[in-house]
Amino acid sequence: MKRAASALAATIFAALMLASPANAKLYFFTYESFDGSLEASGQFDANASGEVTQISGGVTGLVNDTIVGMVANPNFAGAAYSPDGSFIYDNLVQSGPQVLDINGLLFTTASGGGYWNLWGNSPTNYSLWESVGGGNYPVQTSGRLSVVAAPETSTWLMMGLGFAALFAASRQRRGEPISAFAE
Repeated sequence: MKRAASALAATIFAALMLASPANAKLYFFTYESFDGSLEASGQFDANASGEVTQISGGVTGLVNDTIVGMVANPNFAGAAYSPDGSFIYDNLVQSGPQVLDINGLLFTTASGGGYWNLWGNSPTNYSLWESVGGGNYPVQTSGRLSVVAAPETSTWLMMGLGFAALFAASRQRRGEPISAFAE
């Protein structure tokens, strides 16, 4: 019985380790301007290369609007210009204390007023600006950005497998059957 349980656990572990890595990571973000006049929050997805592919959330304060989508970067992994020429962006997430670089994320909102760019000046200073074309930037703020990565599905699976193994080991030590079918 021990060999069968060990073999099953080894097979499950090997399958999880050999499974292809996740293609996307989910991040939750909150931006708050230093003067408290603007906040943006929501979530974005990044692929295995660190390119942000999807964003949703909202902007509140000076402007109240819903974030509806990313502007794709045709020059990935290099920088690109926004369609109206007002921003340089790359839509890349970085590891380390500064999550977004100087080029940042380019997104649009439901009102369709223009383009928004959220970029990092340093690990503790980010900017969020809106452009409505022609060099017109009605929103220009600097503030803090908090970003938290959500655990991937494979992380939850490994944790569940670990708890199941601990449970089985504790029952086996007490002499109780591991399987519901054992006598």
